[in-house]
Amino acid sequence: MNPEGRAAFAALYRLSWPVVMSRLGFMLMGLMDTLVVGHYSAAELGYHSLAWAPTSVFLVTSIGLLVGVQVKTAHFVGADEPHRIGGAFQRGMVYAIILGLLSMVLLIVAGPALLTATIQPAIAKGAAGPLIIFALSMPFYMLAVAGSEFLEGLGRTRPGMVFTWAGNVLNVALLLVLVPGIVTIPGIDSDGAMGAAISTLIARIAITVGILIYVFTLKQVKTFNLLGRHAPDPQGAREQRQIGYAAGSSYFIEVAAFAALTLFAGRISEEAVAVWAIILNFASIVFMVPMGLAIGCSVLVGRAYGAEDPAGVARMGRVSFLSAAGFMTVVVLTVLVGSSWLAAGYTSDAALIAGVQAALLLSCLFFIPDGVQVVAAQALRARHDVLIAPVLHYISYGLFMLPLGYLFALHWGQGVPGLIYACAVASWISATLLVARFFWLDKKATHISTKAIEAPNK
Repeated sequence: MNPEGRAAFAALYRLSWPVVMSRLGFMLMGLMDTLVVGHYSAAELGYHSLAWAPTSVFLVTSIGLLVGVQVKTAHFVGADEPHRIGGAFQRGMVYAIILGLLSMVLLIVAGPALLTATIQPAIAKGAAGPLIIFALSMPFYMLAVAGSEFLEGLGRTRPGMVFTWAGNVLNVALLLVLVPGIVTIPGIDSDGAMGAAISTLIARIAITVGILIYVFTLKQVKTFNLLGRHAPDPQGAREQRQIGYAAGSSYFIEVAAFAALTLFAGRISEEAVAVWAIILNFASIVFMVPMGLAIGCSVLVGRAYGAEDPAGVARMGRVSFLSAAGFMTVVVLTVLVGSSWLAAGYTSDAALIAGVQAALLLSCLFFIPDGVQVVAAQALRARHDVLIAPVLHYISYGLFMLPLGYLFALHWGQGVPGLIYACAVASWISATLLVARFFWLDKKATHISTKAIEAPNK
């Protein structure tokens, strides 16, 4: 490998590993909820997963809608325009507050009705309470995301990791006393899935407070003018919104499709919901590594794009794709060897273990393309190719995965394996098309650069 390639890998890993740990920290809350609630009661695990499914649509979509603050901050750093950074931050925080309040109201008003209309009434009743508690945490979560993405755009990826893991320590402590009912909250049902939701709410509040305190005590607060007024920047604001809309659309399409598959599982049985919940939880955890690589890729591609360096853009994209594929290959090998141990770690219910193990093995069909596609989509956004990724995600997850999931799982009666087959088809389509688009843009940029160099000599 040449020195530039080694430097690219080093820069990617230096930026990405704290982001990976931070994203894993966010997902660890879901994992610990699943583990503690799953060992407490399979029925309560089903309630928790169904309450989590509608909120996950907003959680993941918000990361996309707010990613504009990270990408534009990286652009302004690369273009040496620090006076525009404060404006990007302030816009991101305003968007976070609006998104948090809107998502909270929508989940509280429409969430329980959605559950009642789509799944068995008894299961819907058990999931409604945790859903409302999760909804109350949304404004805090959105502010934490905006603050973390701003810091990531600056290349400060470690603070988000520290605060997220501190929040996880608090979450675990609360889970261990609330879920089994060791400690109760007067006036409400606070054990099982409700206890897990309350723990998550408190932990998210703590994480948000820590991140915001860190941001507002940065040495560059005055340099970036984070707290002052800014001259109108219509171009920067428009680009920030465009990036957010495109990323949010992609994330929404993907996570909404997966949430819909959870509803399909709810129409099969409580056991199917529990197995599918465990598969989604495991997939989400390992997915956080490619997600972290995608953030590092976005920062580095964004800087190269801001500095008008097409060779740097191409190099960072390829390094990131290889890194994501390599990690997910390790995940596949780990599952093939240790699926029985993983299944036993998730649940002590003997009736579930066999189903979980089989589903984990089948899930190896989509792990690698799922990791590559998230990095490729983020790389496209960082080079300001904002429209194609959501279109390709809609095709892959909306036009292919949802209909195939219904056909395989419900119409043809294959159950959870049918849901996994649908995921695999969609992930391979998405990864192939997104990577092909990135390579095509590289070729186009090289052609334009060559013509620009040759023009003065004519």
